[in-house]
Amino acid sequence: MWNGERAKALARDNLGGRKGMRAVEVNQNWTLANDHIRGRRARAVIISNDAKGCFDRIAHVVAILALRHLGIPRPAIMSMITTIQQMQHYIRTAFGESERSCGPNPSGPPPQGLIQGNGAAPAAWSAITAILVDCMKGEGYGYEAWAPISQRAMTLVCFGFVDDTDLTLNNDAPGVTSADLIDEAQLELSTWEGLLSATGGALAPEKSYWYLVEVGPDGKYISKAKQPGSLFLFNNGQPATIERLEVTEARETLGIWSRPDGLMIDELNALKSKALKLADAVRTKCINPTEAWYSINHTIMKTIEYPLAATSMSKKDMQDIMRPILQAALPKARIQKHFPRKLV
Repeated sequence: MWNGERAKALARDNLGGRKGMRAVEVNQNWTLANDHIRGRRARAVIISNDAKGCFDRIAHVVAILALRHLGIPRPAIMSMITTIQQMQHYIRTAFGESERSCGPNPSGPPPQGLIQGNGAAPAAWSAITAILVDCMKGEGYGYEAWAPISQRAMTLVCFGFVDDTDLTLNNDAPGVTSADLIDEAQLELSTWEGLLSATGGALAPEKSYWYLVEVGPDGKYISKAKQPGSLFLFNNGQPATIERLEVTEARETLGIWSRPDGLMIDELNALKSKALKLADAVRTKCINPTEAWYSINHTIMKTIEYPLAATSMSKKDMQDIMRPILQAALPKARIQKHFPRKLV
């Protein structure tokens, strides 16, 4: 689960060249947390937000402090920072390189950000995120519960992957109403936005949304109409209200359609649509059997396999997804499409 220690460990893993948490694993943990909330009939707020620019907006002084916090030598950090501040930037497109350039600026502040394509940028962002998550945990924000298997107390501050972050918050105290929880969620969101802006970043209101997950006495989720409320971003002095979704509405996060009520119909439809598109692409292309076999195993199947760790679908659902792919791709690979599936 994504907390301060996990984020810090991930930052060290990235800096050491080891593999960190994959996007689908972050989504899987988000799904498991939703299952836990639903199983306990807990009341919670989930806020999804997206950072603008991400690597391009990191203030250099913040990156230096975060990397030094992890023990990275100062000369190594400054060699990167000095290069970015003094380099001359051009834009390369399909039409060639731009004639105009950006930087260095001897009469003004040096360019900031860790620029796209810099191998150290993801590690630096992880180092910064670890500190931000620790700050949120120190303020008492997060989803507090007991782990269902280990029976250990846990606090989930957020789920994050690069610039995508899902903040979680619950409060099961008897005297706390849903309106109180929404007010607390606003403080949580404002704290996160303030911490991010201190690093040079900002949140995108158009890519942010939130859920109030609460089950009523009738056993059904409470709708927006029955429990109104809104959250907003300060947005550099131009407050913007972010969209609130019903628990039954899905959004695509890290390539997977998810929603708090746990139903997978949206992701199932998305996979069926991808399967039809891939099948049509294979059917209409002039490819030899070797290319077809490679396409099946290393392109099509990887697309279908990616979300499976974070979803729960029946065998029939998967057969429906695979049917058009096999019907189109197997003949191209010179394999009889009417063979028994186990043999295929």
